[in-house]
Amino acid sequence: MNILLSSVGRRPYLVRWFQEALTANGLDGRVIAADLDPLSPARAFTEDFVTAPGVDSPRYQDWLRQLLTEREIDLAISINDFELSEWALLPRTEEWGPLVRLTSETQILVEDKHAMGVELDRLGIRNPATWLGGEIAQLSDSGVNYVTKGRFGSASRGLRYADTAGLKTAIKEATHEVTTRQGLPALDQQETKPENLVIFQEQIVGDEYGLDVVCDLHGRFAGVLARRKISMRSGETDRAESVNSSQFEDIARSIAEAVPHPGTCDVDVIVDADGHAYVIDINPRFGGGYPFSHLAGARIPNVYVAWIADLPVHEEWLRCDPGVIGGKLVEAVMVS
Repeated sequence: MNILLSSVGRRPYLVRWFQEALTANGLDGRVIAADLDPLSPARAFTEDFVTAPGVDSPRYQDWLRQLLTEREIDLAISINDFELSEWALLPRTEEWGPLVRLTSETQILVEDKHAMGVELDRLGIRNPATWLGGEIAQLSDSGVNYVTKGRFGSASRGLRYADTAGLKTAIKEATHEVTTRQGLPALDQQETKPENLVIFQEQIVGDEYGLDVVCDLHGRFAGVLARRKISMRSGETDRAESVNSSQFEDIARSIAEAVPHPGTCDVDVIVDADGHAYVIDINPRFGGGYPFSHLAGARIPNVYVAWIADLPVHEEWLRCDPGVIGGKLVEAVMVS
């Protein structure tokens, strides 16, 4: 079996874990790493590294098609939101069959945090009250605290915290950040004001958790992993503790219905003082929090490989031991 990990960049542990997954399933094969940066740290962890063009390059589709064919790829996984957007738009034909991706309709939904909030409301899944940045005039001074975010952003772009009095300034700063760092998305520009590229939400106070909502490669719910976030760095979980995931199974099943997806979906949840869980973010890919579940015993790469090879999935691969605390570290490797 040949596996492609695209945009793997600074997450070379995934290369190693998929290599181990082949062994765990009794299979021979290779893990091919691809990244835009030819000096990506992932290069040091595989004998087969490929430099990728940008997803906005006119060469990208031909490059990907050739790579899938020449390397005889059986399973292709991307870690990058923008690349996954491109994958979702590719035809549903045999040549693109190895790609783990959403339908274009679901991809468009999860990329738009405002639309996602509307859909969660429709399905009765608790999430923070959400407004477009241009709707600030509708608010009265209620003493509520708010969070701003890039409507289509990732990596905490546009993230600000403000009370009602400071919200206008926060939206202005967030709008400047998302339009200068990220550019305008492919929307109807006549309809979209710059400030509507930002959302603001009622701030939920409580303990924050990261979930991996795992579905099989046909989108059927398979399990959920959970960890309590201890600290963050650059928009990604830096330290976390694995917890019993049974308390989140109902909400995980609801997310699997709201966002039909193959494989793992990274979901952020805040549990308030009354025990109510609010969904605050959804990213249908391997997220930065998965390593903490892996440290606690989960083996989702093993599960992917077993599904592709039509082999039995061991139940323990979809579970982790509670109470395991992990932290990320800085390491240097020779890449050339």
